[in-house]
Amino acid sequence: MAINNIYLQNEEISIEVNNLWKIFGDNVEKVLDSDTQFDGKTDILEKTGCVLAIKDVSFQVHRGEIFVLMGLSGSGKSTLVRCILRLIEPTAGKILINGENVCDCTAQQLTELRRHTISMVFQYFGLLPHRNILQNVAYGLKIRGMAKSKREAKAQEMIELVGLKGWESYLPSALSGGMQQRVGIARALSTDPEMLIMDEPFSGLDPLIRRQMQDELLDIQEKVHKTILFVTHDLHEALKLGNRIAIMKDGEIIQIGDPEEVITAPSDGYVREFVQDASPAKVLTAKRIMEQPNVLLYEWQGPKTAIHILESTELDNAFVLGRGSKFRGLVTVERLLEIIKGGGKSIMNALEPDLLRCTSDTIVEDLFPLAVSTRHPIPVVDDDGKFLGEIHTSTILGSMIQDKETELGD
Repeated sequence: MAINNIYLQNEEISIEVNNLWKIFGDNVEKVLDSDTQFDGKTDILEKTGCVLAIKDVSFQVHRGEIFVLMGLSGSGKSTLVRCILRLIEPTAGKILINGENVCDCTAQQLTELRRHTISMVFQYFGLLPHRNILQNVAYGLKIRGMAKSKREAKAQEMIELVGLKGWESYLPSALSGGMQQRVGIARALSTDPEMLIMDEPFSGLDPLIRRQMQDELLDIQEKVHKTILFVTHDLHEALKLGNRIAIMKDGEIIQIGDPEEVITAPSDGYVREFVQDASPAKVLTAKRIMEQPNVLLYEWQGPKTAIHILESTELDNAFVLGRGSKFRGLVTVERLLEIIKGGGKSIMNALEPDLLRCTSDTIVEDLFPLAVSTRHPIPVVDDDGKFLGEIHTSTILGSMIQDKETELGD
């Protein structure tokens, strides 16, 4: 699955955090009302006895995207997402959900927000051990007061969505860790929230199950298109899931960008060290490395004209386009000569059969099998079949080397 193939840029903002602070201690004013606020976490603790958890954090989450908060233990990412729902009270700043400041909400308004707008999925599933899977998934709807028949029908729909049909009557203890996490996701989705906050949901799972759950989440997101704020300490998980990634350190956000930006243009030494072992092939896309051909042919040109163009440019093949730059295929000199000898008049009769192609968001890793399966360049097309560019095998390998050299030379 190509990175970012689910999320289409949407300017509508679901979550906006502005200048958020969270400081634990009895002397928080000594931090916020003085130059101490510009000090680091360790210095603040030594000077004031306060623990700095979140320091002047600002970011926006667009509707329908998976926004990943990534950082090592103690970076503040889990505290940050708990502040968003005021499970932890922020010290200062604003948190806007659909434009409404959560920091001004009453207890009742917060309850409504948590019941109807945002659901949370935690690392530890929190399933009710004495209730079966159907009852666990329907529990949030029961709290809302929904009639039993309706809530069970909705719960059944979500159970099928996460691939657990047939397990409705089992207790959680009968399920594996990955299956229990699926129940947690189904329960969160059952209330049809606009947004999901997922705090390290897969970190307690075995590596193989974890990868399967990541794929499962992407498949589900492709169907439901929720706004997801996802917390992880795992870089590869962030690169796989995130439309955008915010890297945190000592309560601050160091860099925000899409996976490709984070890997290829780290903002400082900390981020560079953080991502140094990540493979660019997992995030670089065809759009970044594609080129424009020196020569293009068109479907209304005859085979003799095509031969003349190719021979004059010393090429043995070229792509053929239709009107509106629609991609039609590829022809070779050899095939054109065969058509001419047979009395053919159309260049379309010379098209190579079953030509491989990709889209602009195809990641480089997925281009490898295409590259070894053809001796021709790989055409890049959009969803409507419009030609965008071409990729050569040498370009795939060269881009990998260049990005690593650039990264090392920064």
